[in-house]
Amino acid sequence: MPIDVSAGILESSARTLLADYSSLKIHGLVSTYELALERLSPAPLPTRMICFIGSTLGNLNPDECHVFFSQVTQALQPGEYFLLGIDLQKPKGLLEAAYNDSQGVTAAFNLNMLSHLNQRFGGNFDLNQFEHWSFYNESLHQIEMHLRSLKAQTVELQDLGMAIAFQPGETILSEISRKFDLTQIQQELSAKGLQPIQTWTDLNQWFGLLLCQRHNS
Repeated sequence: MPIDVSAGILESSARTLLADYSSLKIHGLVSTYELALERLSPAPLPTRMICFIGSTLGNLNPDECHVFFSQVTQALQPGEYFLLGIDLQKPKGLLEAAYNDSQGVTAAFNLNMLSHLNQRFGGNFDLNQFEHWSFYNESLHQIEMHLRSLKAQTVELQDLGMAIAFQPGETILSEISRKFDLTQIQQELSAKGLQPIQTWTDLNQWFGLLLCQRHNS
């Protein structure tokens, strides 16, 4: 039961999987993760596993992360499983190079948010008057992605009746990407009733995968 806000990617992914594994039964849920977790039905098989194996957890702040773990616990029956992927803490130089890649891929991804706001809400953001800026916040262990105004300007979102004034150098925080400590995240999961029973990392210990089981009590 894949979950995503994009119906198109759910359908195309399901068709690709069914072409390779014809015995699968796939029921896509077009929703946010939070809403979908509240609507999961009991499994037709003896047990279930919720998989959250990308690095999406890093986009949640600590409070949102705690809420999400609580929702996962509530969605599972005792003895069922949760498979979680995390991006582990790395040297600052390595992380900042990844989010400021020389090809400009991340910058284009970040600036595309302004294009989306223009299309969705009748905005007049000039992408040439903003720049991508990202850095590693070492105290919070997170990459912060910003869009920085290159001049004093006012942007309008007509459909929302909103005007936003920017000073030179003022930024929009567009995304965070938290990096986790393996021991600490295991403690947080256990406190939410999700007992880690197996962990895996790559040879560099840059990424982690945790298999958890919901407590019986």
